[in-house]
Parts: sequence; C-alpha cells; structure tokens
Amino acid sequence: MTDHSSTMQDLYKIQDFLFQYEGIGKKPEYDENQQVYLQVLRLLAEDKGLHFISKELSDPEIKFEDTLNRWNPILTFLISDALSQLEPDKKHKLFSKQISEMTGYEFREYLGYLKEENILKR
Repeated sequence: MTDHSSTMQDLYKIQDFLFQYEGIGKKPEYDENQQVYLQVLRLLAEDKGLHFISKELSDPEIKFEDTLNRWNPILTFLISDALSQLEPDKKHKLFSKQISEMTGYEFREYLGYLKEENILKR
C-alpha cells in the first residue's frame, strides 16, 4: 500500500507529464515508464464518468498524444482534484480560476463545491 506523500508525489509527476502535452500538437519525448501515468489517467476518467476519455486512452488505434492534447484541461483538472482531496486544507485550484476560463466539466465541479460548502443553495 502506498502512503499519502508517495501518492501525492506520483500525482505531481502525472501533472508534470500532462503539462508537457498542453497545447496543440505537442509531442514530447515519451518514456515507456510513463505508461503507468496513462493507466492512472484512464482510471480517473472512468471513475469520474468521463467514459469517452477512458475509451480513447484504451483504444490502440488512437494515439495517446492526441488524446492528451485534446483533453488536457479536463485531465489536468482530474489530477488537481485528486490532489485537493489529499490536501483538504488547501484551496481547490478551481477557486483561483475565472468562470469564463473553466471547461464545462470544471464548472459543474465548481458548482458542486459551492453547494457542499453551502455557499450556493440547492
């Protein structure tokens, strides 16, 4: 079983990995050891109900680089969200964004956080 700090370190590594693919057409050097990052991203997407992303990451006919480029904001958010759950005392990354900069998925999650904190009435 991995400990809390090890899990956080792994999530930060995945976040750095995703940052390399941020932007259209970016294809940094890939290391086979990074395959585990793709598996974690696929599982996170599946867990959050984003089946279209997990399906793309599982499809051998779709280049993973294209999937990472296309869905980078959402995948980055999933990692940020996982990190915020491990560090509940830190303010969630969404609260530093303007609503106009959020993806639809991020906005839905943002509303959920506001409802949880009773800032927004149901």
